[in-house]
Amino acid sequence: MPRTAATTVSSTTPPVAGSFDPARLRHPLEKRVEAIVTAVDAILVTAIAGFLFWGTEWLETRPSLAQYEPHAQVLLALLLGAPIIATFIRRRRRLLAQEDSIRISESQLPDVHAVLVKHCRRIGIPVPELFISDTVEHTTSFGWRQHRCIILSTHDFSMAPEAFDDIVDFVLAREVGSICLGYTSYRNELLASWVAPIPFLRHPLNRLRTFSRDRYGALLAPRSFRALIAAACSDRLRERVGLATYLSQLDEETDFRGVTNSLVWLLKKRVPLGHRIRELQRAGMLPES
Repeated sequence: MPRTAATTVSSTTPPVAGSFDPARLRHPLEKRVEAIVTAVDAILVTAIAGFLFWGTEWLETRPSLAQYEPHAQVLLALLLGAPIIATFIRRRRRLLAQEDSIRISESQLPDVHAVLVKHCRRIGIPVPELFISDTVEHTTSFGWRQHRCIILSTHDFSMAPEAFDDIVDFVLAREVGSICLGYTSYRNELLASWVAPIPFLRHPLNRLRTFSRDRYGALLAPRSFRALIAAACSDRLRERVGLATYLSQLDEETDFRGVTNSLVWLLKKRVPLGHRIRELQRAGMLPES
């Protein structure tokens, strides 16, 4: 693994609280979409429950719909069992951090730990526990009781070892954002468990939360653009990609305002690179380097 130079907090870097309004870091549509998703999910649970308990006779006369009754029962069980699932997921992540990860601290990989300390000092939050593991697909943050933890996934930088510094700086900044935005709270874990079985509710919310976390990444990591494009063009070529040229190509080749295009990507699990960079540009947070 490439070694990152020890990071110190620059005396010329002002804390975020004094130079930037943290309210701007959350995507403006996120809270609205969260409320809509929560309402639709509650309506859906009520409708499925009512349909299963009071629509039995009606279903018997419609065999084509009755065949989906077992699927509806499973979906209802998953939705009603969301509190148990959320608790299990939080506990499982904590066990993963303790038993299948390496704890990063001032004495273990101190250069990586210093990056997290730098971000937390700028935002003004306590430094969470930091781990590294190859058992998680992407870097993630979570809460368990009084613990706030980040698990740094080796998969995020294994394909771009020369971009290690930029990627670690950016992904840790995004996870600091997750903590600040409340994504590690039990309430948000519960919401995530509620919408998990329903893609058309899960993906729009995850999409906007990706944009919100990216804003923290762009604010705290000055080379966030280079970190974002490393996976698309390799770590060696990332320095040769021009930001202005890339943005002009997005304008020429992609229509982000099309209704059909927007609906298609709302149902996709992965948020496209171009969409993420465009959102940072719209927020005025796209670094020049």
